[in-house]
Amino acid sequence: MKRLFDVLPGISMPVPEVTRQIAAMWREEDGSKELPPSNAHALQMNLIVHFGLETSEKEAKSIFDLSINFSQRYPCRIIVLCPEESTEDEIALEAKLFSQCFLRGELGDRCCCESLILGYGSNEVTFLDNQLSVWLASDLPVYHWVHRASIEHFDEGLQHFLGKARRVVFDSAVADDTPKRLSWLEPGILSDLAYARTARLRQSLGQFLAGRSPRVLAEDLQTVTVRFHPGSSAEARCLLKWQKANLTQCSLDAEMDFSAVEFQLEDMGETAVNSIESHWTYKGEKNLVWELRAGSGVAWVEATFNGHPTKHPVRADPFQPAKALAEAMFF
Repeated sequence: MKRLFDVLPGISMPVPEVTRQIAAMWREEDGSKELPPSNAHALQMNLIVHFGLETSEKEAKSIFDLSINFSQRYPCRIIVLCPEESTEDEIALEAKLFSQCFLRGELGDRCCCESLILGYGSNEVTFLDNQLSVWLASDLPVYHWVHRASIEHFDEGLQHFLGKARRVVFDSAVADDTPKRLSWLEPGILSDLAYARTARLRQSLGQFLAGRSPRVLAEDLQTVTVRFHPGSSAEARCLLKWQKANLTQCSLDAEMDFSAVEFQLEDMGETAVNSIESHWTYKGEKNLVWELRAGSGVAWVEATFNGHPTKHPVRADPFQPAKALAEAMFF
């Protein structure tokens, strides 16, 4: 198997040379006169993508391409960290530099992006803080994307650095224990890509439910169950947590006791037709069910409140990967 550092694009160079190349790379020349850096390279942020040893070549390439796609809309300096299993031999830091310019909108609107790739031995994680500090675009916010990276590394050498990030993104479909392992971070910094992918469905369901009063939604509620196809388990956990938080708030607004309500997850198995579905069970005749079929961009909500049954379609297409990443970082 190739190393992650080897499968990603870019020009290899000594680590100290990277900053010198970046300083010169975006300067334009007019004959013998050197001009200031091009506006096409106006950065907004730093994005650190930190791979773990278990990251596959396919995942690394896909995430790298997604990061470049993201930077076309949100210009950023991308720093990709590629670990290598430690050995008895010392593994020197290795560097690559990748750059790309493209046209967007009108043909005169040019945008350029860059990615700095660092290969390192996992036993050298304590040196990353210093190297990252040198490579970061100064005075710009830092966002950190953790993908299969060992959480112990952050406890060991990157805790201080990770704590300075404006947002730390992870994907609970890949590592659902990340919130527990990074519980020392300030509240609100950690953000789940699985939750971001459900943004459209949450917005649509929220708009539908907003037409009912908090008391109507919370009164006589007994159980809320989210059932899921195994491929949607992370999104299902996020949607159950979202429903619980909002229904609890409804009970507080209505000054009701909500302690007896049960919230539960159920795996429907590989043969399930629906990707995710949720059932709200009430005492009496009230009920609510919403279902999202696998591959569909529309969910159907069936509800009976105040004796009036309704069936309503709501938009549920998941955000595209670059938009989901933006949702996780900024919202």
